[in-house]
Amino acid sequence: MSVSTQDPTRTSVVTALRTALSCPVHGPPDPDWESVRRGWNLHVDQQPAAIVAPATVSDVQETVRTAAALGVPVTVQSNGHGATAATTGTVMVRAHRLRDLSIDVQTRRARVGAGVKWAHLVAALADSGLTGTPGSTDDLTVVGYHTGGGLPWFGRAYGPAARWVRAWQVVRADGELVEVTADSDPDLFWALGGGGGGLGVVTAVEIELLPAPPLVGGQLMWPADRAAQVLAAFADVTRSAPPELTLWLWLITFPPSEPFPPELHERSMVNLNVTFLGAEAEAEELLAPLRAVPGLEVDTVAPLPMSELSSVANEPTQPLPVLDWSHFVAELSTDFQRGLLEVNPPHPQTPMIACIRHLGGALRQELPTAVEPIAEEYLLFGFSLAGSAAQEETVRAHWRALERRLGAHLSHRTHLNMLGPDPDITRGLGPATLARLRRVKAAQDPHRVFRSHRPILP
Repeated sequence: MSVSTQDPTRTSVVTALRTALSCPVHGPPDPDWESVRRGWNLHVDQQPAAIVAPATVSDVQETVRTAAALGVPVTVQSNGHGATAATTGTVMVRAHRLRDLSIDVQTRRARVGAGVKWAHLVAALADSGLTGTPGSTDDLTVVGYHTGGGLPWFGRAYGPAARWVRAWQVVRADGELVEVTADSDPDLFWALGGGGGGLGVVTAVEIELLPAPPLVGGQLMWPADRAAQVLAAFADVTRSAPPELTLWLWLITFPPSEPFPPELHERSMVNLNVTFLGAEAEAEELLAPLRAVPGLEVDTVAPLPMSELSSVANEPTQPLPVLDWSHFVAELSTDFQRGLLEVNPPHPQTPMIACIRHLGGALRQELPTAVEPIAEEYLLFGFSLAGSAAQEETVRAHWRALERRLGAHLSHRTHLNMLGPDPDITRGLGPATLARLRRVKAAQDPHRVFRSHRPILP
């Protein structure tokens, strides 16, 4: 339900911001408010008090000062991702116009504004011989991805994305613009890299780039009746895979829409996403046990330029009403495999698309950031489309059935970036990390000027 356009509190917030700023300020009285306020996840009914689209960093500073004077918390959502109910009543900063981007090939550094998506950075790095550590889709902003820690395609080899941050440009609670490094402010630097936000408005990030090795990538697909064989082979291969190889296995019935090709629409399949950092011959040797599973219908695995990495997962970028569910998993035992396929087979009547991501490798390492080591070897992740209350209840009942059957195999934890619309940060970070985050929050933002989409609660 929409908030009344006569709400005096929200009207006064919008009026004050428009008085202080020359950049666009959107509010409930506006005719386009219903479309502007929406996030990428249409399942979340976002109701901020106002939305500011800064054109400059100075606009961000003035937004923070004005909101603080009004006693209204500030949140950040640059391009619509990260929608949760916690954004209700906030001044939302949509920093999508802060697109400054500079690359120094000699020092292997990139300076990236808050509105720069991975698609922009990847394109800028073409032919440079360098790469960042992107995730499954290039539609995310580089800054937002890193504040959640980042779970890269190449995480097994290079660790979480936050490991490679060298500086943050941040607007603090008093509106001051500061450059935060591990030397200048160790606690804030630690917290910004994986703490999920809520400590300031990050207007830019400086990341260290890596030499880009040869990349092999693509998809292998089998019909649904091969699911048990593919899952068993996937478990075997990942148990001994080198860190250069990353495999994600999907149990999916393809939606009848883009970006999926028409020949896959409404087909139930087992889809294996593959990336390998190295030579094609070595990749083929590692994939041989999977290729031995009969019935392989789709095979696009081949040498791939870094600029086409997002084609491997080929995730939708258009807004959708999505529910997310995820747990870390220690191992893919025979009982786990059997239970997963009992409850969540790839079938048109199964209400959840499931993905098993192989983790391990450098993701287990302790780092000087808020990103915690992942002890478990896998992440079981699922998402469902739920456009009605009845559909949502069907999905949640399915989750409960999965948790009953797989309970002994599931960790209570998941990755912070995989919590979807859940505003509760406690499943993504452990007690010690949360305690330190609370201390940093109290020191940096004692008046709680900022509120993340997953708030750091006292």
